[in-house]
Amino acid sequence: MQIGLVAKKIGLTVDAIRFYERNALLPRPPRTQGGFRQYTETDVETLAFIRRVQGLGFKLSEIHGLLNLRGSRLQPCAPVRRRLEEKLSDVRRKLADLQRLEHELRLALRSCNRELQKRPAHCPILTERNSQKPESKK
Repeated sequence: MQIGLVAKKIGLTVDAIRFYERNALLPRPPRTQGGFRQYTETDVETLAFIRRVQGLGFKLSEIHGLLNLRGSRLQPCAPVRRRLEEKLSDVRRKLADLQRLEHELRLALRSCNRELQKRPAHCPILTERNSQKPESKK
């Protein structure tokens, strides 16, 4: 199966498939005499797996590990479960950060709305002194 057909079948771009090959997530396929890549059903399944776990938020380095587990004879579930738990924890942390950001944006918008009711309006966001220390990134 040629790269264009594989890309269409899985919903990836040709460039994405080549990227996965360059990053050793997918073995380089054999080529025809004309130089076209020839993919197997196993390659298609691997690409579908990569796309699925990338959609779950796994980074390429994490996907390498998952592919190694997938390729082992035992296919242990405990390491995968641990990785999923870590990913869920990351998502929950990001959601909490987004909720804090949403709260701050609502406060800033309320402040702007109050100021716009006055004449002449001065933007409180542009004139407000920073009274809080920026949060350190973890």
